[in-house]
Amino acid sequence: MKTVEHISELEFHHRQGGQFRWVTVSTLLLAVGTILHLVSPSVAGVTPNWTIATYCVAICLTGPSYRQALGIGLVAALVNVLTSKSGFPYGNLVSEPLGALTCACIVNNLSFLKIRNYSLLPTLSGFLATCISGGAFVTILKFVLNLPNEVYFAGMLPLVGIIGLLNGVITPVMYFPAYRLFASRGFLDSAEEKEYISDHRDYELKPASDALISIEHLSYIYNKQKTPVLQDVNLTVHKGDFLVVTGESGSGKSTLCLSMTGAVPHYFGGVMKGMVFVKGVATTQTTIADLASRVGTMLDDYDSQLVAVTVEEEIAFSLENMGTAADEIEAAVKTSLKKVGLSAYRTRRISDLSGGQRQRLVIAGVLATDPEILVFDEPTSALDPEGTHEFYELVHDLNVKHGHTIIVIEHSLEAVIPYANRLVLLERGRILCDGDLETTLRYMYDNDVCKSAVPQVFACQLDFEKAGIRSAVRSCMSGRCGILYFYFRNDRKTKGRYDLPEGGGQYDTGSDRAI
Repeated sequence: MKTVEHISELEFHHRQGGQFRWVTVSTLLLAVGTILHLVSPSVAGVTPNWTIATYCVAICLTGPSYRQALGIGLVAALVNVLTSKSGFPYGNLVSEPLGALTCACIVNNLSFLKIRNYSLLPTLSGFLATCISGGAFVTILKFVLNLPNEVYFAGMLPLVGIIGLLNGVITPVMYFPAYRLFASRGFLDSAEEKEYISDHRDYELKPASDALISIEHLSYIYNKQKTPVLQDVNLTVHKGDFLVVTGESGSGKSTLCLSMTGAVPHYFGGVMKGMVFVKGVATTQTTIADLASRVGTMLDDYDSQLVAVTVEEEIAFSLENMGTAADEIEAAVKTSLKKVGLSAYRTRRISDLSGGQRQRLVIAGVLATDPEILVFDEPTSALDPEGTHEFYELVHDLNVKHGHTIIVIEHSLEAVIPYANRLVLLERGRILCDGDLETTLRYMYDNDVCKSAVPQVFACQLDFEKAGIRSAVRSCMSGRCGILYFYFRNDRKTKGRYDLPEGGGQYDTGSDRAI
């Protein structure tokens, strides 16, 4: 295993959609292989095995894991079962996965085989995968149909070898134009970019702290962009935190959120420097699916996360995809609906729910997988003040009563500040301030950075201080009452009345009471 002395020097390059590009490339090539298989003429009883050739091309192009290669082989087998004219087409269910695994083994272990700049993998994989797959198929056919040994050894096996040689020729012929086609459309990396791609599987990566999330020297550039969206970001999120990240539009807030879920860089691609650790695991050494069980996410466009027809179907959807037992799904549905206050809406159609209720449903679906960390990206942008208040009351309960660590990406701070314990300010991809609420709010106010996000009651307090008024503040930071106390420097209470914003009431400084 390789060790990394300076985490800031670690780089991860990936194309957009990289984690799933093998699906797209394999599907398209298998479709081509199926067409060629159906229309290809037979010469003296011999024809190339186009299915094997095309999935070998797909595996050589994308370099999938063994599990993914097995999936490609099974899809190819199902296609052949439906289109094969052999005496026992079900033999493909064994032979094609073996061929795909053979190809994956060659690609993952023999990538150094080249003549000048030309890879020998397509030729070698096309030949050997065909021999292994074809050999397995004719062996199954021999025993199922009880064929004589003479036919098996003198006829069937030599034929497999001939087809293997043909596939060793046609596979590279298909590979190079396919490579140029998919690379030009952004599915694959160029020859120059391939030299810098790493999945970090050979690295031993450990966080510098035992925090739930440890972001260390994180910089990130989206594909086809030159300016970093994040620059040398260092941030830790501890168990029980209610962390708010704020900043102007374009400051990198959403990208930071996506980095915690693994979508950056696994899905969006680009170049990432540094590392993000979630519960001690580097995000480049795991998958988005695995991270989803640790970090639950609600996007600003929360409707896009709804896929089912009814409430209970929506919550059960992700659990069913994970293979969860029926009784466990039932318990998870009940528990998550209770947490968000939607128990009475279990059988309701999603289309009949209000915007706030659909938002709660998204949260319930996330909670069903029992993540320890919940991330919300601009969650209240489409809610009215009452809906916003109800939403943060719910999130507060999840934090305090149910022990979830909360991260909120938010531009408007009025509603969320009463519940948070930390506030991080981002500007042009850099963290300018990370501290308690008062520290960060004072920084924003004093340095005129995202000043519009500072709650009015706190801005008024600072205005009074600038005017020579010393305050003993009990405002939105320490509770939800929205009351501001203030005194002159001589500590003499001054008659007057200050109107609190947005219906917060008034304060009579002479009587020392809110009215």
